[in-house]
Amino acid sequence: MQWNQIKTLFILCFLILNIYLLYLLLDKQKEADIGVIEREDATLEEQLESEDITYEDLPEAEGKEAFLSVKQKKFDSDDKDKLDDFSNQESVILDENFIISEFKEPIKIPKDATSSTLSGLVKGDMLYADEYKLWTWNKDFNVLVFFQEKNDRPIYFNQNGIVLVFLNEDNEAVSYIQTMLGDTEEAEDKKTLIQPIKAIETLYLTNQLNSGEKVTDTEMGYHTRVPLADGIQVFVPTWRMNVDQERNYFINAIEGFIFSGNDAEFLKETFETFSGSIHSASIKDKEFKKEILEQLSNRIDDNGSEE
Repeated sequence: MQWNQIKTLFILCFLILNIYLLYLLLDKQKEADIGVIEREDATLEEQLESEDITYEDLPEAEGKEAFLSVKQKKFDSDDKDKLDDFSNQESVILDENFIISEFKEPIKIPKDATSSTLSGLVKGDMLYADEYKLWTWNKDFNVLVFFQEKNDRPIYFNQNGIVLVFLNEDNEAVSYIQTMLGDTEEAEDKKTLIQPIKAIETLYLTNQLNSGEKVTDTEMGYHTRVPLADGIQVFVPTWRMNVDQERNYFINAIEGFIFSGNDAEFLKETFETFSGSIHSASIKDKEFKKEILEQLSNRIDDNGSEE
């Protein structure tokens, strides 16, 4: 009889303990749910403010836009005649797709030159100069990089719409390579563009923005979405966001994807591509060909300090 009472007492104690533990578990879960709800209810601006992440005034997306389909431009005899009119360079058009040119008298580039100064110094010796915008003076590779524009927007990191101006050790422009994209067609199906604040949200949610950082510049351009088999390329409107004047991020303004954009990797790949094309091309002036290839090979061997 006494044993049965003891068993009953143990059962009651365990029952009370289980009820207490269940109460604690439910209480903890309730606190966690409240925390999640509070975080979800906080606006993006509040979340950014809590981490001291700031941004400059943002432009507005212009309603709806479509993808761009672009063909490669073929340089023709008229382009060759225009090149021949430039007195300070020797130029060759390869495979109708790109121009290689060497300056007879190097063009001096001031060390403290502004973007407008750099553009003014070399654009007078380029075809279709107004269609290109200076992207950077990459001093690791000592090259000026111009991206082609469409609809007054730069096309980021595309080997088929670029000018590379090579500098020597004295900061003199000695040669350049130019490629160009041609006519464009817009798809009929237009999509709503995401606003820049949504692009910032994408960066924040993917941990690309850290506490105390600032989005210092925002610009709309284009990025390659997909190359097609017939040589036509498709470009998507893209937000470029610069963080702390150091890092660039590229966010698809229709689908919200983040594109990579590493200057050093892009340039090295471009040097290798152009070097292969020039090496296999038939150029009568062997010395000219050799000098252009040396400009590329010297930079291929130099990975740049960013890598």
